[in-house]
Amino acid sequence: MYARDKSDNAGNTGCCNCTGDFIKREFSIDESIIKLSRSAEEECRDIFQRIDDVKEYNQLKVIKAMQKNRLSDAHFSGSTGYGYNDRGRDVLESIFADIFGAEDALVRHQVVSGTHALTLCLFGNLRPGDELLSVTGKPYDTLDEVIGIRDGGSGSLKDFGISYRQVDFLPRGKVNFEKIREEINEKTKMVFIQRSRGYSQRPSLKIDDIEGIARFAKSIKENIIVLVDNCYGEFVEKREPVDAGADLVAGSLIKNPGGGLAPCGGYVVGKNVYVNNAACRLTAPGIGKEVGATLDVNRLLFQGLF
Repeated sequence: MYARDKSDNAGNTGCCNCTGDFIKREFSIDESIIKLSRSAEEECRDIFQRIDDVKEYNQLKVIKAMQKNRLSDAHFSGSTGYGYNDRGRDVLESIFADIFGAEDALVRHQVVSGTHALTLCLFGNLRPGDELLSVTGKPYDTLDEVIGIRDGGSGSLKDFGISYRQVDFLPRGKVNFEKIREEINEKTKMVFIQRSRGYSQRPSLKIDDIEGIARFAKSIKENIIVLVDNCYGEFVEKREPVDAGADLVAGSLIKNPGGGLAPCGGYVVGKNVYVNNAACRLTAPGIGKEVGATLDVNRLLFQGLF
């Protein structure tokens, strides 16, 4: 990383040579290693440029959403008690909805993890007799007891009469569309997509991959709910899963959208009815998003997102 220097980009290597001399002198690093570092970074220049382009695009998207919702320092204050009419919380959720291209958003520090956010989506929108179909193989291990893959007897989907099946990837991480066609039936209410590779060897899914799966699933069953586990996937491309046809997307504020500043939390974005159902699992039916004291975390959540 030592070779990346504005003067170097402008064709002036003088300052870069000074840096190299300093590294060689003060850290006793051989000049051949320094040259190798410069050569490697030069080879990666186009990749760095693409990453910088995506970063700038998403930064501007975040700023635009904050401007649209007229974010001000007044929204940094939190609430206590029930948390009715918490302006900061409501504006934060409107900003998230705009950034992710969604109808609605649930963004709360009371959501303890990405697994918790996904659990809200699952229990909020599936009912006894429904079926959940994972089309990206076995989900992350923390969902095992949520779904009932590993029975812990603590109230899994399976315990409530919601069945589960999965479609594994083809070799080299290719989606098995033909198997998906075979597995979707009248009971299949939700298709689950895990964007990250997790502990598996397959590549993480790109937005184009998610779009292909969503379109294919809806071509078979129009009203099927497409849920995406977006953990680690936020802001790595210019589009988000809702832009690609997902109905419901969930993730953690401890990861990308928290920017290392959010102390805790999770989010759900998507269609209003599905987000509200998830919110009713976080709080209670009939209450949904209307309550939830933010204490002193609003400012940190805004700063992390920025």
